Amino acid sequence: MRPRVLLAAPAVLLLLAGGCRNRGAVDPKAPIIVISIDTLRSDHLPAYGYSKIATPAIDGLRGDSILFDRAYSHCPLTLVSHASVFTGALPAEHGIRDNLGYTLNPKIPTIAEMLKAKGYATGGAVSALVLRGETGIKRGFDFWDDSINLDPSALSISRAQRSGDETRKIAEKWIGEQLHSHAAQPFFFFFHIYEPHTPYEPPEPFRSKYGQTYDGEIAAADDILGRFLAYLRDQGIYDKATIILMSDHGEGLGDHGEDEHGILLYRETLQVPLLLKLPRQARKATSVSAPVQLIDIYPTIASAFGAAKSEGRSLLDIAGGNVNETRAIYSETYYPRLHFGWSDMHSIISGANHYIHAPKPEMDDVVADPAEKKNVMLEDRRAYTALRGRIQPFIHAAAAPAAVDDE
Repeated sequence: MRPRVLLAAPAVLLLLAGGCRNRGAVDPKAPIIVISIDTLRSDHLPAYGYSKIATPAIDGLRGDSILFDRAYSHCPLTLVSHASVFTGALPAEHGIRDNLGYTLNPKIPTIAEMLKAKGYATGGAVSALVLRGETGIKRGFDFWDDSINLDPSALSISRAQRSGDETRKIAEKWIGEQLHSHAAQPFFFFFHIYEPHTPYEPPEPFRSKYGQTYDGEIAAADDILGRFLAYLRDQGIYDKATIILMSDHGEGLGDHGEDEHGILLYRETLQVPLLLKLPRQARKATSVSAPVQLIDIYPTIASAFGAAKSEGRSLLDIAGGNVNETRAIYSETYYPRLHFGWSDMHSIISGANHYIHAPKPEMDDVVADPAEKKNVMLEDRRAYTALRGRIQPFIHAAAAPAAVDDE
């Protein structure tokens, strides 16, 4: 028996190697789904240590995923941030600097265009008017649903939204059509819900449990996500799909005097949840402490197709310890300048240091002091001077916004 085992071993090893070849990677022939829960700061989720609400759907997905402890947005504005996700480019390159008056640079390829060229059907459904297709954000999508009825009493375009559950039904309908299509294409879908965004009006039973609060909206968003993930499981999609859960930015909640987002660049509006569920739940329930950024999503997907050119790095390379340099994570906001005539703001995160380039510059230690209550700029002048110089190449003035139709 022993000689037979020895002779069979190489064949067995080859078989195992073939079966495991794509373990721990994006499958280029299976569904890819990006889920964006708008305005969701990571430190208000149990998956990141928060204990005041229950989010069973996110917790369940976290158990099947790689969790990134420190993921950062490049701008605390919905359209700007999602443009960076779709292109793997910073705002100055993709051209969108605010939610109004800018369109996507036509020379910058999008992840939907790349996947469509690789034979994927591409679809998206969004819950806020700021992600309207006319901005160019839908480029590369075969299907993009942004048909949102405007409320004439809305205070601003950022309040123009629809129920995430309504968007979920649209998403499931499109996905179902792909599954029953004779074309037999793999698909890419972008699913966006807006529940944590103001106004905070969670439905029952979340209103009774949490009140009309930000946390109540998060619980409602989690409920919608749970229904969507249950649908994916029922259709046999979940196990084989790559699923990325993210947010575009956080929410101020008064931590530094800003109730919502868009003006300041502190951690509460920049640090977001980021989960990566690989096919067959490879690397499940693991965590990555190295800082990452939203432009890393593009190369994570594109690298499976040999098309990883981006300013970011694959999240899988970072999770595997293959990125050793201390990265510079850049963020900006032109909202205060464009809307109020104040100063634009810029920031850079490098290791534990967060330098905010503003009329009154500031540097915080986001590891030792995650609430950013103590300015350590004067205590570590060398680090401050280095980051002040390092941020300069990232700063590019924004062109004036184009005129926007009043209606």
